Amino acid sequence: MSRLLQNILTLNCAPTKYGKAPHKPVLLLAVIESFENGEITQNWISVNDSLLQRFYDLWKLLVKTENVPNFSLPFYHLKNEREAFWNLVTLPGKEIPTTNSKSIKSFRALTDTVLAAKLSDEMFQALLNPVEREVIKNAILEKYFGIKNQLEVKPEVRYSEIVKTEILYDPEANYSRKVIRQISEVPSEVREELIVLRSTIFRKAILEVYNNQCSVSGLKVEDENRNSLVDACHIMPFGETYNDSIKNGLALSPTFHRAFDRGLIAISDNYKVLVHPKLKDFKPESGIRQYENQCIILSSDERFYPSLFSLREHRHKFGYN
Repeated sequence: MSRLLQNILTLNCAPTKYGKAPHKPVLLLAVIESFENGEITQNWISVNDSLLQRFYDLWKLLVKTENVPNFSLPFYHLKNEREAFWNLVTLPGKEIPTTNSKSIKSFRALTDTVLAAKLSDEMFQALLNPVEREVIKNAILEKYFGIKNQLEVKPEVRYSEIVKTEILYDPEANYSRKVIRQISEVPSEVREELIVLRSTIFRKAILEVYNNQCSVSGLKVEDENRNSLVDACHIMPFGETYNDSIKNGLALSPTFHRAFDRGLIAISDNYKVLVHPKLKDFKPESGIRQYENQCIILSSDERFYPSLFSLREHRHKFGYN
């Protein structure tokens, strides 16, 4: 593994006014952590919410300079390292859009064109091996961040947990203003990632509050990896309100999520399901109309109940009397 380790410790990190860019080592640490937690078991590293969250958590933990986090950059540029230990798999017929400086344009450009990264066989086998994985992890921490003891990088609360706490407990007054300020403070090319990150954390908070079940039907379904198939729905769209507080959310199965977003269902002030007259339910006894006038499933904690203001705004938007 000596040559592989040497390549990892001599990454081509772009120069910045704060020193060498830390993006590549942070992403590699996020990948290593994903192997440790069983989130990656195959040689297929997709651009997914969990990896994005780990990248930002580790960035806030390790990077002490004013460099700006950007997940897309290292995911794209690691393909240029020696020995080709990181290779991109693109969608058939797609080309990755790049800037004049040969860098990837945006997070959207990455997700629209790249399926995943595949590691070299040597790198993949090394990360599957707990001993070799630990050696690589410690070497990266020491080389790029001057950390010789892993205890130095285990804080009580990670960045994603801080955001989750804000989503759960911050008062509604001025909440949107605070989120707008946080998003506007980062460069435009990073805002998209930050919004995706907040959406990921919002979903986890909503599913936790609603016990992974649809608040209308009670449906609770998971895949083989225990990932819930229920969605987190904004009552008023985040793009319009910048409100991802827990009180602007509901847990809904995909069908009810789409129906809610299109105004085919709404929720009353006493938390009962309203069905719009324009909905054509061809089997009402087993379809959406079977839930009409039924109370939705609420959190056991009243602090997390959906905002009556948001529910009224939603009803007004779609013409409910």
